Amino acid sequence: MKRSLFALGLAVMASSSFAYNAQVDGGFSYFDHDSDWIDSNGQFGLQGTFYFEPVDTKNSPLNEAAFLGHNSHVYAKYGYEYLDTQTVDVSKFFDFPIAAVGTAEYDSHSIAAGMEYFYEQFYFAGELGLVQDKAEANVTALGITHTASTDKDTTTYRALVGYMPLSNLLFAAGMDGYQGDNDKDENRFAVRAKYVAPLAQGQFINLEANGAFGDTDSVFVAADYYVDHAFSFGAAYSIIDDGEDDADFFSIRSQYFINSNFAVGGAVGFGDDIQALNINATYRF
Repeated sequence: MKRSLFALGLAVMASSSFAYNAQVDGGFSYFDHDSDWIDSNGQFGLQGTFYFEPVDTKNSPLNEAAFLGHNSHVYAKYGYEYLDTQTVDVSKFFDFPIAAVGTAEYDSHSIAAGMEYFYEQFYFAGELGLVQDKAEANVTALGITHTASTDKDTTTYRALVGYMPLSNLLFAAGMDGYQGDNDKDENRFAVRAKYVAPLAQGQFINLEANGAFGDTDSVFVAADYYVDHAFSFGAAYSIIDDGEDDADFFSIRSQYFINSNFAVGGAVGFGDDIQALNINATYRF
């Protein structure tokens, strides 16, 4: 009897209506490279979102409630990536006059803020960010340690305007670009599409795609199947092509809302000479 009541309580928490105004998302990804020179590589991400109006989760997948409710919001996010090499020849990356065997460390910090705004059938989105990259190499020769470093700052921006012919279907287009040190910049044509469709017995499917096209083309497509309002699993594929080389990546992902305001998720993926593992969590209040 106690077990039955406990199970019933969990089901009620997972399916009951819940309105929230803010959300915090965090995650960590670890990458395993099939490489003789990369030792370790990981990424950490944190994002906070504030909604102008309470988001109602009734009769929709918990993870898609804000999109289906057309809830406008602002957000801020922070990202950190690290990469450490094994003992290798680092002269090709740093200004050493001769072949230099040593180790290198790479760190990247990024911050960004943006907004998504829904007005009737129209959609507007914008984001502005800053990325700071730093790399340092240490080389020991004849008992003396030599250090070389390089750093750069990059400003990123993205703006989209969209239209929703249906309340659960979005098409958007705009610009995606960056401005870096030494006048390095690029502006790309960007597109986005998203469709969340109801299926039988409270199940849903999510289809989405993002693309940016310029000197470097990037495409991302994904699909998620919602078994119920709380649990989903899906797959994603991305490819980046700079005209000379391309890199693609495939992943399988899943998310589960333990209750209406807390979710855990994860993903595993693989690409060109790389495998990845991701864990993430979401908290709403």
